[in-house]
Amino acid sequence: MVQLFIRKMKHPGKFQKLMNSIKSPLNPEKEAYLDSKFDTKKIISLYNAIDVKVDRFFDKPEIYLYKCKYTGYRFYYPFNIVADAAFYEDISKNRPYYSQRWEHFRALKYIGKKDKVLEIGSGFGIFLSMLKEKNISAKGLELNPHAVKECKLQNFDVDDCLIQEVAEKNIEKFDVVATFQVLEHITEVKSFIQSALDTIKSGGKLIVGVPNNNPYLFISDKYHTLNLPPHHAGLWNKKSLQSLENIFPIKCKEIEFEPLITTYEYFIQFHINNAPTKILKKAISIFHKTAPNILRKICCRFIKGRNIMVIYSKI
Repeated sequence: MVQLFIRKMKHPGKFQKLMNSIKSPLNPEKEAYLDSKFDTKKIISLYNAIDVKVDRFFDKPEIYLYKCKYTGYRFYYPFNIVADAAFYEDISKNRPYYSQRWEHFRALKYIGKKDKVLEIGSGFGIFLSMLKEKNISAKGLELNPHAVKECKLQNFDVDDCLIQEVAEKNIEKFDVVATFQVLEHITEVKSFIQSALDTIKSGGKLIVGVPNNNPYLFISDKYHTLNLPPHHAGLWNKKSLQSLENIFPIKCKEIEFEPLITTYEYFIQFHINNAPTKILKKAISIFHKTAPNILRKICCRFIKGRNIMVIYSKI
C-alpha cells in the first residue's frame, strides 16, 4: 500500500481506482472511499504510553480509515489489525473494563419485566446482575473465558460463543438483544447484526451502545488511543447507526447520548492541550480558570457526550 502512494503522482487515476476498490463490511455491495491515514509509529507510541505493546499488529508505516458511501460507517483497514487475547489481558491490567455504565441504566427503561434478554458481550456480568435485581430473565455471551467463569460462579447463564453460532439454534427466541461497547470491535459487522436480529422476536428490540464518534471520539481527538486499532475496528455515530434501517429489517425508535458532563474534565483538557492556535489555547485556558462553571454549562449544553445508545425495533 505504501508503494501505491509513491506511485500516486505518476498514475493518479490507477491509484484512485485501487483505493476505491475497498468494499464496506456493513454493506458489501457498496464501495468505500479513503477518509484518512494514520501513522502506525504514532499508534504504537500511544499504546506504549499505557504499557500496552501493539507493534506486532502493524507491518506497514500507515493504516487507513475508510468511509462507506452508503451508510457513513467508517472502518479501519486492513481488517487484520484487530486485537487478540493478549492485548485485552494487557489492557485489563490498567483499566476497570467491566463496571456499570451510563447506557446500562438507560437501557433498563426499554426492557419489560417479562422480556427475555440476550446480552452480547456480557463481561463479568454487570448488566446481567442489574437485570437479575429486577427479576428479568437473561442470557449472556462472552468470549473472555475468565469472565465466563466468573459469571458462572454468580449463577449467570453465560456461554463462550459467537452470536452467529447462537443464532443458528435460537431463531426469534428473545424479546431484547443488547450489546454495549462491542460493535466497534467487530470487523464482520453485517453478519454480527443480522445474527443478533435473527434471535429477536418480531416487534422485539435491539439495543446498541457504542462510542459516539462525531466525527471522532470527543469531536476531534483523531488519535485517541483506545479508539484506534487494534482496540477498535470501526467508528460509529448517529448517521451510521440510523442508516442500519436501510440495510436490516429494523426501525430506529430512540437515540440517546451520554451527557458530556460525565467526562467533561477530560474533554476540556484535551481541547486546551490541542488547540489549533496559541491564541485559542490561551483563550480556553483563561475562560476555564476564570469562569469554569459557565464554560462547562455552555459545552455540556451544545456538545454531545462520549457514548451513544440506539433502540431499534425489529420489523
